[in-house]
Amino acid sequence: MDKKAISVGIILGVVFGALFVALALKFAAPSILFKEVRVAYSFEKTVEILSKRINAQEGWHVTDVIDQQAEILKHVAEDAGKVKIIKFCNAKYSSQMLRSDNSKFMSVKMPLSISVYEKSDGRVFIGLSNGYVMARLFSGTEEGLIMEKVIKDMESILSFLHFRYTIF
Repeated sequence: MDKKAISVGIILGVVFGALFVALALKFAAPSILFKEVRVAYSFEKTVEILSKRINAQEGWHVTDVIDQQAEILKHVAEDAGKVKIIKFCNAKYSSQMLRSDNSKFMSVKMPLSISVYEKSDGRVFIGLSNGYVMARLFSGTEEGLIMEKVIKDMESILSFLHFRYTIF
């Protein structure tokens, strides 16, 4: 084989490999970055259970429950259905995360949130960010260690749903 054929083969391999990875990430990203879990309870009961479980978890407290449907209707937009966003915080973990100037950017994800929503067919779901992926992205850092503690607490809070973080 000549050098030109080898070079073309390598270039094509890199281009097709990059294209494959990009497409795989595009289609997998929603299930990697976010989790959606079906709930057997009514919409309001789910909001109530989650709020109580968050407040019962050591160090955690609900800071706000946003009625997104009411906000949408208040500002004269088309009704999106029942959606509430539960905002919650752990002051100890927040303090550890935000003490360093190098990690203050993490405040964009604070307080944490879980959404509760009802789909058009009446089924109720919760939606949340995939903390496992975030912790892996920050693996080996102080931020990653704090996120691992948060993951354990979140799995405890969501244990009534038999929820575990996974990569997919």
